[in-house]
Amino acid sequence: MRKAFFVGATALTLFCGTPVFAGFATSVSYQGPTGSGQGAALVSPPTSAAGDVNTAYQVWNESSGVIAAPVTLENNGAVGSYNGVSPGTSTTLTTGTPYGSTLVQLNPGVNGVVHSGEAIIQFSSKIIGIALSCATSPSSLGSLGATDTYGAPGTTYPTAYNPNNNRGIIGKTNDSFQITNGGTELIVQLTANFNGLKELRVFTAGGSASGVPEPASLAIWSLVGTVLVGGNRWRRQRPAV
Repeated sequence: MRKAFFVGATALTLFCGTPVFAGFATSVSYQGPTGSGQGAALVSPPTSAAGDVNTAYQVWNESSGVIAAPVTLENNGAVGSYNGVSPGTSTTLTTGTPYGSTLVQLNPGVNGVVHSGEAIIQFSSKIIGIALSCATSPSSLGSLGATDTYGAPGTTYPTAYNPNNNRGIIGKTNDSFQITNGGTELIVQLTANFNGLKELRVFTAGGSASGVPEPASLAIWSLVGTVLVGGNRWRRQRPAV
């Protein structure tokens, strides 16, 4: 029984030491023209966001944890249809908010008009905010620049002000997105014409959309239960001495 208790306690310690679950993008699909290499993919974080040139949407999961300081985003994750002129209701993620972050980027590197189609992104938990604005001056980095600290470790982002950088979509009528499926699906339709770069940073909740424990948690608790039940059974069946 002592051995069983030790194994069970070890499993419980592992469970308690596991970081708070945060939602991430789980799948990406595409709808639209494909004749010029358009598409959408869930990829590993690149070393440079601006250097990641591709005619297809690139989506990568960035980081998870808790918000270190309050940050204001242009969209609060409510179900609806939006664009750069009507981005929805803003929200502030407060200090300590559990999060997962995912970047959606279109950076085709084409000196002309780009017909990009739609990227359809599924998340494992609800969207709680979306960063949509880029730097408008050296002292105003926009929500994208302000949240680059929650980007992927090892990825360089175009944070600094650049008058030629149209990184965000605020003010653009031809850049739109929809939040559907109860807040766990994002559909984006962006334009990045004439060597343009467009990005959205999606923050998702630090818990599953349904509130059901994640599979890893279930597995660990199942292990604890199995070990303890087995230990009790061993103790009952142990011959008398």
